[in-house]
Amino acid sequence: MRWVRLFLLGLASVYPLYWTAQFTLFFLPPALRAIFFRLPLTIVDISFLGATALAGKSEMLPSGMESLLVALLFSAAIWSLRGDAFLTGGLSIVILGQSATLPFLDQLFSRDRFLAASVFGLFLSLGMVSFGLYRILRRTGGADFVDRLALLSLYAVLPQAALWFAFRMRYPFFGAKFLLILLVPLFLGALIACACPQGLARGLAQGIHSPATMGEILTGVAIACLLFAAISLSSRSGERHRPRAAEADWQVHSS
Repeated sequence: MRWVRLFLLGLASVYPLYWTAQFTLFFLPPALRAIFFRLPLTIVDISFLGATALAGKSEMLPSGMESLLVALLFSAAIWSLRGDAFLTGGLSIVILGQSATLPFLDQLFSRDRFLAASVFGLFLSLGMVSFGLYRILRRTGGADFVDRLALLSLYAVLPQAALWFAFRMRYPFFGAKFLLILLVPLFLGALIACACPQGLARGLAQGIHSPATMGEILTGVAIACLLFAAISLSSRSGERHRPRAAEADWQVHSS
């Protein structure tokens, strides 16, 4: 029953935290700059996916750094106010870091962008994700590497996969590439957090669990690679069948 409660709690918390993180990172900073510097505010999008706005162009910071600094600021506030003592507080740090990775991953896939700042921002945001997952494990515990990875998957990974699947049904542009961009940093952070020794919170258990062995880590990485490869292959298969179906439909209607 504990695993079911963790999954239901993650399923109920992931969407409000995701939308709040999108608003905090990609709408709030431009809105504040527009207010203080009297710049015109352009609302790019407000929907179930999030809120995005633009207000001029920040010349002092590289692209994506502004949202990363805001994510670090809010994560530090959660940690200093001991909000990470609750599972939803740790999950909010995870989603803030995960949302901050999106601009840097987009820059890495674009060859015309500056690479050094993108790599630095990506590692820093991935560190935020790992720290949030580590704080979650401080509350959930776990006997060994596999148990800790299963708990994190139930609470942080699988609810997000369910959320993206629901978005995929409504928004067709949610393909495998976007799904992998969201889930790969999260799963890497889960592997890093589970590999570290876990000092359990007071009242849960006594002692510190030993770190994971190399065999357990490699097994987790292999399972994740198979999962992501299956997602990519299924998406490519669907994209190949769509033009053929459209061509057949056109031939039927034209005849």
